[in-house]
This record gives sequence, C-alpha cells and structure tokens, in this order.
Amino acid sequence: MSNNAASLIFMRRTAFALLLGPAVLAGCNRDTPEALVASGKELVVNKDPRSAAIQFKAALQIQPEAAATRLLLGKALLDSADPVSALTELNKALELGQPKDVVVPLIAQGLLATGEAKKLIQLYDSAELGSKAATASLKTSLATAWGSLGNRAKADAALAAAFQASPDFPAARILQARSLGVARDLDGATALVDKALKQDASNPEAWQLKGELLVLRNDLPGAAGAFKQALALNPGFVPAHQGLIGSALLGNDMPEAKKQLGRMREALPKHPYTLLLDTQIAFIEGELPRAKEQVQALLRGAADNSTVLILAGAIEASKGSLMVAESHFAKALRINPELPLARRSLAQIYLRLDQPGRALEQIKPLVEGAEVDAQALALAGDATLRMGDPRGAEALYLRAAKAEPENRSVQTALALTHLNRGDGERAFAELAGIAGKSDDLIADMATISARVGRGQWAEALAALDAAAKKAPKNVQLADLRGRVHLARADYPAARQAFEAATALDPKHFPTTANLAAIDLLEKKPEQAVKRLQDAIKGDLRNFYASMALADLRGRLGANLEEQRQILVEAIKANPSEPSPRLMLIEVYLRNKRVNDALQAAQEAGTAIPNDKLVLDALGRAQTQSGDIQQAITSFKKLASLDPRSVLPHTRLADLYRATGDRKSAEQSWKRVLEIEPSNGLAQVKLIEALLTGKRVPEAVAFAREIQGRAGSGDAGFLFEGAIHRRAKAPDAAVAAYRSGLKREPLSSELAFQLYQMLLGQGRKDEASAVAASWQKANPKDGNFEYQLSNISMNAGDYAAAERRLALLVQRFPESVLALNNLAWSMTKQGKAGAVAFAERAVAAAPDKPAVIDTLAQALAAENQVARALETQKRAVSLAPNDAALRLNLARIAIQGGDKALAKTELEQLAARGSRISFQPEVTRLLKSL
Repeated sequence: MSNNAASLIFMRRTAFALLLGPAVLAGCNRDTPEALVASGKELVVNKDPRSAAIQFKAALQIQPEAAATRLLLGKALLDSADPVSALTELNKALELGQPKDVVVPLIAQGLLATGEAKKLIQLYDSAELGSKAATASLKTSLATAWGSLGNRAKADAALAAAFQASPDFPAARILQARSLGVARDLDGATALVDKALKQDASNPEAWQLKGELLVLRNDLPGAAGAFKQALALNPGFVPAHQGLIGSALLGNDMPEAKKQLGRMREALPKHPYTLLLDTQIAFIEGELPRAKEQVQALLRGAADNSTVLILAGAIEASKGSLMVAESHFAKALRINPELPLARRSLAQIYLRLDQPGRALEQIKPLVEGAEVDAQALALAGDATLRMGDPRGAEALYLRAAKAEPENRSVQTALALTHLNRGDGERAFAELAGIAGKSDDLIADMATISARVGRGQWAEALAALDAAAKKAPKNVQLADLRGRVHLARADYPAARQAFEAATALDPKHFPTTANLAAIDLLEKKPEQAVKRLQDAIKGDLRNFYASMALADLRGRLGANLEEQRQILVEAIKANPSEPSPRLMLIEVYLRNKRVNDALQAAQEAGTAIPNDKLVLDALGRAQTQSGDIQQAITSFKKLASLDPRSVLPHTRLADLYRATGDRKSAEQSWKRVLEIEPSNGLAQVKLIEALLTGKRVPEAVAFAREIQGRAGSGDAGFLFEGAIHRRAKAPDAAVAAYRSGLKREPLSSELAFQLYQMLLGQGRKDEASAVAASWQKANPKDGNFEYQLSNISMNAGDYAAAERRLALLVQRFPESVLALNNLAWSMTKQGKAGAVAFAERAVAAAPDKPAVIDTLAQALAAENQVARALETQKRAVSLAPNDAALRLNLARIAIQGGDKALAKTELEQLAARGSRISFQPEVTRLLKSL
C-alpha cells in the first residue's frame, strides 16, 4: 500500500470519528499516544505495516522517549521494507533500554537487508542473548551473513548454534534448506521446505525458497506461483518481487518482467532494490546510458554495496570502459574478498585487457578452493591458453567439464583447445556436435569465429546460416555476417547484411558504424556523416554515435570547432559519462590546444569527481601544459584512489625521468613491481635505470632475483643475458642463456637469443648446433622458426623466409604474424598467391593497419589496383599519422593512375620534412608526377 493510500485510510478514520458526535469531541480533541499505538498494533495484525508505522510515528511525536513505541516503529519499518529507517529506530530503542533479546535479532535482520553482513558480524558475532528464540534468530542471521561472505565453515557453525538453541526454529530450518539447495541437493532442500510449510503455511520466506528451488528445477510457472504466494502473505517482501522478475527473465519474458517491476514500484516506490532491478533490466535490454545513470544514483546511496558495485562494473564493461569496470569489481572484492562473482568478473576484465597473468592470479583462489567452481576453472583455462600453454588449459577445461558436464561454454572451450593444438578436424566436429544439441549460440559463435580466423569464408557463412535458424532475429548474427563479408571486401553483400541487422534493431550502433565504414569505402562520406547524424537524432544520449561523428568529421577535414561542438552536445546529453569528455580532451591535445585541454579536463573532474580516466587525462593535460607539480599531484591522487593500479606509478616514473629525478623514477618503477611483480615494462625500465647509473652488479642481482621467483619463467635469464650484452660481456651472456635453458628447456626465446649471440660472435658451428638441437627437440615450436624467418627477411633473403613461414602457417594456420609475413615475403619475390594469405591475416586481425597494408601491397603486386587502393585507404584511416602507410598509398595511386591523390599524399609527407626518414623517396616520386 502506498503512503497516499495510508493517509487516505487515516483521514477516513478521522472522518468516521467526527460522526460519533459532540460527546466524543468533548472528551478529547486529538488522539492520545495510547490510542495511536493501539491503532498501529491493529494495523500490524491486519498486515499493513506501513500504515502502522504512520500511527507509531504520530505517537512518538507526542512521546519521543517512549522506548516501546520506538521498538514497534522499528519493527513496522522493517516489515514494510524500509530497513535503513528501521535500523535508526531499533538502535534508538536499544539505547532507551528495550530488551536486547527483542531488539538485537531485529537489528541483525535490518543489517542483512541493507547488505551490511560484515557490520552484523563485527557487532554481534560473539553476542550472547538470554532467550533461546532470540539466540536462534540472531545465529540464523549470522549464518546468512557468513554465507554471503563465502565462509561456509562459519555459516555452518552459526546455523548449528541456532538449532542448538531452538531445534525447530523456522528461519534456521529454511536457511538449512537453502544451504542444501546451494549444494544442489534439491530433493533434501524441498523436503525441508515442504515440512516448514506444513507447520506454517503463512511463512513468506518458506514460499520464497520453494520458488527458488523450483527455478533450479526449471519449473518457472511453479516458481512464479510460489513467489506470488509469498507476496500475497507480505506484499512488501522484496525477495519475492526479485524472484518473480528473475523467473520471468529466465523464461525470456521481458514484458512480464517489466510488468512485475511495475507492481514492485507500486508496492515499494522508494526501495533501493526497486531501482536496482530497474537498472538490471535496463542493462539487459542494452539501455546502457539509462542503466549507467541509475547505477550512479545507486552508488551515491550505497557506495560500498557489493551487488551495486558488480552491476556498475558490468555496465561499464559492456560500454567498453574496462578500467572503470575494473575499479568497481576490485572495490567489491576489497569489501568482500570471498565474493566469487566479483573475482570472476575481475578476471574477465583482465582477459579483455590482455593481461592473462593477472586474470590467472585473480581466479586462483577459486580454482584452488575446496568447492569446485566450473566458471572459475574455465576462466583459468582461458588465461592459461592465452599464456601459451594449451595443455595446461585443456587440463583446466577438463576439470570444469567434469564439474558441470552440461556446461556448453566449458565444452566449447575444451573443443577450441584441440583447434589451438592443430587438430582442427576434431575441434570442428566437437563444436558441431555441441551446437546441434543446444538451442543457445555458444558453440555456433565459437565455430564462426574459428572459421573466420582461418580464412574459411564459405564455412563461416554456412555456420552463420545454421545459427540463424536457431535465432532468426538475432541482430548480432546479422551484424557478424556483415563483418565476414566486409573482411572478404564484398561490400555489397556486407551492406545487405548490415541493413538486415538494422531492420532487426535500428538502435544497434555497431551495425550503424559498419554501414558508415562501407559508405566511406565506397566514397560516400556525406552518406556516412548523415547516417551518424541520424543515429544521434534518434537517441540524443548515444554518445558513441557522437564520438564516431566527431572522429569522422575530423578525418574529412572539419575544423576543430566543428568537432568540439559535436562533443560538447554529447557531453550536455550525458553529463556523467566520461567518454565524450575524454575524447574532447584528446582532440584538444592532438591539436596542441593545451590550455583548452586542461580546462576541459578540469571541468570533467568537477562533473565526475574521482573518475580514474578523467584524473589520468587531467594529469596528462597538466604535463603537456608544463605544470609538472600539478601533474604529479594528480597522478598521486589517482594512485591513492586505486592502490592496486600500476598506471599512475608508470605516469609518475615518466614524469620524474623527464625532469631528471632518476631516484624518484626508480622508486616509481619499484612501486609498480610491488603491485605487479611480473610487470615486464617496469622490469625493463628498472634495469635501464640501473644500467644508466652504471650499476651493472645491481642490475644482474635484480635479474637473478626475478629468476628466483616461482613462475617467473625465462624472464630473469633473458634479462641477465641482455645486461651482459649491453655491458659487452658476451661470454657471460652466453652463460646466462645456457643456464636459463637448463631450468626452462622449453623456452624458444632463450634458445633463439643463445643462437643469435653465438652467431654474432662468429661461432657459426655452435649456433647451428643450437638451432638443430632445438628444432629436433621441439618440432612443433613456432617461435624459434618465426625468429629465424625474421633474420632471413631482414637480410633480404625472402625465399628462405618464405620456406620457414610456409611451414609455420601449416602448423599454426591462425597465426596473424606468420600469415602476414608469408604474404609479404611472397610479394617481395613477385610470387602469385600472396593475396590469399594476406586476406586470412586481415580476417584474423581486421583492424591492424600493418596487416591491411600487406594485403594492399599484395593486391597491387597482382595488379588488382582498384581493390589495393581501397584497402590501403582503410589502413590509412585506421592510422592517419603513419607516414609509411601514406607513402604506400601514394605508390598505389601512381600505379592506378590517380596522380591527384598521389600528389596530395606526397605533398603532405614532404611538409613533414626531416621528421620522416624517406624524404628522398618522396621527392623522387613527386618529380615523377
């Protein structure tokens, strides 16, 4: 019931009292505290705690020190889903002398309802109460708190204490059933719940748990019925509202979920969980701007709530703001180190940031814990695979598959390990089997990705056809089809696919962006601009479209003011979103408008205080403006906001080095290594600092310290060898590499460095022996062979390079480097067939300018000049400041007879003067036009 409805009831009762006549009015001209309390108690019996709270508040206005009334108010507020206000009143009641046995169990329930499990434990874990019922209630709450923090032993001990105090305490029995449900003993849990309901069918908690157990049995209609029964007993029971919304979402019934959210909003308009669930639904529907705005409001009121922090992190991760997401997940984990979801989420962020070592470190406690966590094992497998250990990854995937044999994500990952080990036929057969048995798209997407990575276009499109039969209205599949055609440079087919995706979801911006890219490739820049402008008109808060438009207008020659205006409008529509502000700062810095960049950064800092990316941009703007001390202050603040981030210390080290403060720079690099001991950049920089100071023994000692660390691999030996080489001690370098190979016999890098060192000393026979021995012992190793191919290429022996790279591509058909360099070596020899390898490389790395450049050169060599020109334009668009790419564009333009384009590019390069090394070539080409 709403507050307005409660007021109406009160007004009606007042009006009825007036009808009783003058005799009543003569006796009393207002309600007494006793009458108000009696009325409140009656409302409690009638299950209207909100109206009861109004009566108790009115009584307290007359008698503020009435402790018993204060207690009644606290319990009524707790029952009406206002735990924050309830705790205020209950604590006052305790201060006023109300019995601990009555008040403390209620405070415990309030702390749980507000997510303060840690505080509950701190306050009452060792508390002793007099009555058995009170002890049982408190211990049950403590068991719930310990369970939420992941401490199963403590939770079990508290639950046992609850049963010892009162063997039939209903809440404890329900919690025991919940524990069995978590352990997947659904029959045992159901038996306990049914027994509890038989004893008391009016217990909403029991109906709630019954609903949750039915969800686990995939009986969503039955679960909804149980949740509705719980709400019939207590309309303000938040978990039941959550259960109904959650079961609707599990059944892919978004309309029903929204309908239930509306009912919850009517019943609990100001409850934080109402906003939380609204935000979750906005997130699921892809309304990221609204979801972010609402989660920011939640964070303002519950900055230390783990659930809110994880949701905030998930929203930021979906937007691509990985560093911000990392900060939210890391904070949630600091608040609750035992929270598996936060740990898994953080590991996923590190994988997306291409930091598999940190991901593995983060997930390690879950992998090594007593309870088997299949998701954690799969993440550990992903990280291990990224670190170049497919066998280790396979072992982890197998453990995950054993824990959850029906988990298709794990089955798919396991199949992909076979692909990475070169057994493509087996891998694709397994993926096809998984896809054929399931309605989801997990295995289908993996198959499509793998086919694209191998340049198998027809097979990729066939896999897309199969997936589309399962999900004909899936916009991601339609978009992916367009990307496949785009990689093949089949622009008409790509446009058709992207337009189909747009028809499914006009607001799916990645598709809009791809269509704009095709517009540009087809020399229709005005159409691309209009497309982005229309996207902004359709959704003023679509800052992605605004940022893309600002970037495009800049590339098309628009002045700074036009770019600025686009971004300013985006900022107005999204004042709490850092991305457009950060882009505006970057635009100013790129155009040498340092003061404007500084002002924009300061405004961003005011609008979004303590945002890490904004603070980093402010520090960089201060650095470029010459205010080094302010920049140092900003980066130190950034370090204090995120003590586990290496970025601010890296920035500080660069600043200190630039100002000649070598000691402070060295200390900053050491701080980076304290946070992240395996940080390769910091290790290199610290060694450089030591060598610059001619402290060779210290550098060697540091390298050997790295060698002594568990899991350091070959890094320390490679460092020691490099130190000796720089100190012109070749024999010591050889000894370091040999020593490293004894401990790390599978390190191809150590073997190659030893080979190169011996070759440089003129010890060719020894070098050849090292190479032969390595290749014999490690026939499937690709790195050593790749390094040898680089030596051949650098020496201009493209035929030898081609032979080595062809073998590598056979062993590792998805290797971008091998495919790209093979295409390049063939092109340099004027051999046919280079285009096919270059296309496969581009398919695997579609946004790498150097790889696209190789394809353009191969196309030009085969006289496919028109396509070569468009391909090179795309490479230049991705790296507009790369002079080498622009020189190649001019060469292809000359080959195709487009002298105007060639002249434009060459004149721009000539204007750069001595900043580029190939000015003689630029001059020669200009004279030839």
